[in-house]
Amino acid sequence: MGIPTSVWFIIAAVALVLGLLMLRAAQRTGGAQPRDRRRWAQQKEWEYLDSDPVLPSRWRYGTIHQGGPGVARNLVTGSVPTAEGRRLVYVFDHEQAGRLSSVVAAVQRRSAMKGAFELRLPSAPLPDDAGLDLLEPVGQRYAFVSDAAAIRPLITPRLIRAADAIGDDVELLWGEDSWVLCTAPLDYAPDQLQDLLDQLVEVAGALEEAAKGGGAAPRARAETRTELPAAEATQAAAPPEPKPEPTAESSPGASGGSSAAAGWARSLSSRSSTVRPLRPTVTRLPNKAATEKGDDTPDGDSDDEKSRTSDAGRSTDSRS
Repeated sequence: MGIPTSVWFIIAAVALVLGLLMLRAAQRTGGAQPRDRRRWAQQKEWEYLDSDPVLPSRWRYGTIHQGGPGVARNLVTGSVPTAEGRRLVYVFDHEQAGRLSSVVAAVQRRSAMKGAFELRLPSAPLPDDAGLDLLEPVGQRYAFVSDAAAIRPLITPRLIRAADAIGDDVELLWGEDSWVLCTAPLDYAPDQLQDLLDQLVEVAGALEEAAKGGGAAPRARAETRTELPAAEATQAAAPPEPKPEPTAESSPGASGGSSAAAGWARSLSSRSSTVRPLRPTVTRLPNKAATEKGDDTPDGDSDDEKSRTSDAGRSTDSRS
């Protein structure tokens, strides 16, 4: 006797329900990642929680603003050692609207920052936050900021290198308050998450260095200012190059300049011709007495001869 068709129908229905439940659980837990993450947390002696509905509401930019705070699933809380001391870190699967969207990694800074920024790859969607404005490209990413005056000094070569070191599969990197965060794919393994945390630590260090005024960009600007006087001194010490004489072909307004020069020469010639005939008349005035006594001076005599003739006339008159 065979199995009734209704029994097969019930078995198929139960299998379908179980499959849907398993798929739902995989979506909520990230697909077999909880075990690896729990083991990773145990190795690091970090804390592991299945879920935390409050933690994501601590932030408001990045993926938090796009899909809401949601719930933190498979949360790992710990600290990483750095040169400045240990830093608090979070890693969790971000659930929004009932579905896991990405893995969020967060590293705490030692000081809070004014304003917020998002560094997005060109492949990432544009932010839908009206309070963010496009500032400028930062390496391979585009910077969207809430306060340009506060964020621009933080963008240093070290920050650019740290942001570019993060993989292309991390489309969104942002900073707000005293935190640096990013989103990663859901299939990130624990070793990848560890590398990602180390990269976020470098981003946090770059921001802190720039906030203290010790970034590489201010030093570069200072070196530029100190080198300028030396360049100017070298340029001043060099012998000046001889300037070419202006010609009618090279000087601007050559035709006008030539006509003006010709007019100036004609005016000078006319003045010279007018002055020369007056010179004999002026020199003859002291010789008037000598002329009355018959001592005529030829017109072709020089001025010295005229003076000697005038003096002789005066001496003759005194003896008589």
